[in-house]
Amino acid sequence: MENKGNMTEGKILPLVVMFTLPIMAGYFLQQLYNTVDGIVVGRFIGESALASVGTCAPLTVFYVAFAMGMSNGGSIIVAQYFGGGRKTELKKAVSTALILLSVLGIVFSVFGGLAAEPVLKTILAVPQGQLDDATRYFRIYCYGLIFQFIYNAVAAVLRALGDSKATLYFLLISSCVNIGLDLLFIIKFDMGVPGAALATIIAQAVSAAVSVIYMFVRYPEIKLTRETFVFDTGMCVSLFKYGVPSTVQQCIVSCGHIAMQRLVNSFGASFMSGYTAGTRLESYLVIPALGFMVGMSTFTGQNIGAGKTERVREGLYKVLKVTAVSTAVLSCAAFLFADCLVGFFGVKGDALSMGIEYLRLIAPFFILFSVYQAFVGLLQGAGDVSFCAFCTLTSLGLRVIISYSLATSPISFRALCISSPIAWLYVLVLCIWRYRRGRWQEKGVA
Repeated sequence: MENKGNMTEGKILPLVVMFTLPIMAGYFLQQLYNTVDGIVVGRFIGESALASVGTCAPLTVFYVAFAMGMSNGGSIIVAQYFGGGRKTELKKAVSTALILLSVLGIVFSVFGGLAAEPVLKTILAVPQGQLDDATRYFRIYCYGLIFQFIYNAVAAVLRALGDSKATLYFLLISSCVNIGLDLLFIIKFDMGVPGAALATIIAQAVSAAVSVIYMFVRYPEIKLTRETFVFDTGMCVSLFKYGVPSTVQQCIVSCGHIAMQRLVNSFGASFMSGYTAGTRLESYLVIPALGFMVGMSTFTGQNIGAGKTERVREGLYKVLKVTAVSTAVLSCAAFLFADCLVGFFGVKGDALSMGIEYLRLIAPFFILFSVYQAFVGLLQGAGDVSFCAFCTLTSLGLRVIISYSLATSPISFRALCISSPIAWLYVLVLCIWRYRRGRWQEKGVA
């Protein structure tokens, strides 16, 4: 098999950066079409519609988190088999991951579509004024989950092979389709909130189809034939072993967002709109951290598979520096230009003021997030996913407790802002402790 994506040899930082840049560009494109979606909805449908779409975000992120969590389990296995040159196991892992994620995608598509209204009404406590639009948006979105699960499975395999540029191309295509259809459905055809949801699932379907075709054409060595397209139960157990903790970790984050959104909804429509604008912009600040986390995970997986733990240690220190600096630059820009950035979403008055204050309060602390994500990447890539899930569970619990405890105090919604840095600092301390103990070196695939 071609070793173009091999990170076990050569200068570490150039390898990781070149691998990570396309991933960060992909995250940027994802956030770009989410931002455009919010701007078009806010400006051409209205502030209430923006609040309706925004209140669905934690639930949509939950499904994405589940898909990414299970995909990450496959990515860990594929990366280590690839690094160790174990081609037979590699094919079984790819085949089993695709089948498993496809089935899960179908299940969630059906369940999400049927349960849309009761979930929004009972779990998120969406106000009556936004419930109808939110239900229509979320139900249509759920019908396209099958495409999202397939895409994430393919993207995880490609990242594990060291091919991070491909996902950038897929997301570029998806973003262009989504933005174009947003403008067409909402402005030209006046389809309202359902038009935004329909544009999203069509874009996801296109991305899934292109990614599958690319993987099999670009990597004929793992192309699945009738004989190799198999569901291996032993491999499935391994996928669950590494995927379930990652999924729990991802989903806990989403559950935390759901809990936060329920609290946000209690502050009224104005804050809902401002918070939606602020969090859409906040998503750009995490791009370097999340990109280098994936890069560190793949780098660690391949080098653990090759038995090069010292190289992993050296890689961590280099990644810590670059991710911290890049995040700091973005955070400064968000703080300085918060008023202009939030204003793009068409919010005014109290909604505008709240969105600006939220962004300026949270922005300076994202450097903590970037540092702890680098440690998470190393631990996940080594297979120490259970500990990562534990960290996320306890830190999210801490964030929810702080936010809800202080929400009725004079600081009000600002509790949402101060809870995050406290939780990030806590989990960073845990990750440093785990790393220094060295147990991660013993977690590789057998």
